Amino acid sequence: MFAMVWRMAKRGQLILIIAVSIAILLSAFGLPVTAYGSQNSGQSSPAGYVKYTLDLLNNTLINGNFVNTHNAMKPYGIAYDPSNGYIYVTDSGSDSVSVINGATNTVIANITVGSRPLGVAYDPSNGYIYVANWGSDTVSVINGKTNTVIANITVGPYPVGVAYDPSNGYIYVTNSGAGTVSVDTVSVINGTTVIATIPVGTWPQGIAYDSSNGYIYVANTFSGTVSVIDGTTVIANITVGSMPVGVAYDPSNGYIYVTTPVSDTVSVINGATNTVIATIPVGSAAWGVAYDPSNGYIYVADTGSNSVLVIDGTTVIANITVGSMPAGVAYDPSNGYIYVTNYGSGTVSIISTSVSTNSTSPSVVPTWAVVVVVVVVVLIVALLMIKHRKP
Repeated sequence: MFAMVWRMAKRGQLILIIAVSIAILLSAFGLPVTAYGSQNSGQSSPAGYVKYTLDLLNNTLINGNFVNTHNAMKPYGIAYDPSNGYIYVTDSGSDSVSVINGATNTVIANITVGSRPLGVAYDPSNGYIYVANWGSDTVSVINGKTNTVIANITVGPYPVGVAYDPSNGYIYVTNSGAGTVSVDTVSVINGTTVIATIPVGTWPQGIAYDSSNGYIYVANTFSGTVSVIDGTTVIANITVGSMPVGVAYDPSNGYIYVTTPVSDTVSVINGATNTVIATIPVGSAAWGVAYDPSNGYIYVADTGSNSVLVIDGTTVIANITVGSMPAGVAYDPSNGYIYVTNYGSGTVSIISTSVSTNSTSPSVVPTWAVVVVVVVVVLIVALLMIKHRKP
């Protein structure tokens, strides 16, 4: 019995020696001991992958996709300022705006605004950032040069969406009101002054400008329609999917993309005719939407599936996993990244649309390294066997 145990122990030592030898050799040649791939999935997809995750609460940049536990920041809206290269994120849970430097992807400032900030947009005519404060019925105006609030403008009840119209220099703000037509409006701001109030459909939220025709498109959530505004006049109401929320314009084809989360679709409007030309099935509760001019794709934050869907024309071509409850989407042309606010996890997912040379597959060991490992292992086994046979 003792001899058997001794032989088993020797075999165990032999196995251990072989394993350690292989590990040492692989490490010495710079080869991975484990076969784990990169934590960044989908790096070979031209639609993109999550390169970084920015934790807004701790201002920590994490490689790859990281789903944080829920925190109080609740980031929602997002906009890019080309004059300084900064990204502005509305933190609805902390009544503030996080300012991200796109060069370092870190928060460089936190600006206190009104209650429950949601929508945000940049005005290139004056360099200001306009923030819709849902809880205080105001719009905070931030000077991008100093990152300070220079004005608070009273608008309609429960403002949500913000958009800039370069044809007239006005800012348009959707006021979601109380879900009644009598108070559901769009406020038109010139600089820091409200110059008009436009009645639209019920519970307006998302809003976007179409540069091909000069119209403003407003998603009326409870009406199931999109109002088309020319200046200060509604010229059309387009029926779309159930409860539209997000709106974005694609200049490459002249289409307006409208997310309809209850229908789990995206309605595509032809701006030339103001008619729906396609309905794209997507995931669960599609919300924010943005256009990427570098590849011509539309990026849709799918809140229900914690992912971003990528649309080419009228076809979904990719699904990118992000944080919890993604809401807003914006493109940064200075670095080519797509930024996604994750309302449920207090983070911003940073998507790279450049194809990475890294692979998620296990590394392939070169043939010469395998030969060296086999030779060394055989020598070790032979030496041990010779030693064991000696009296």
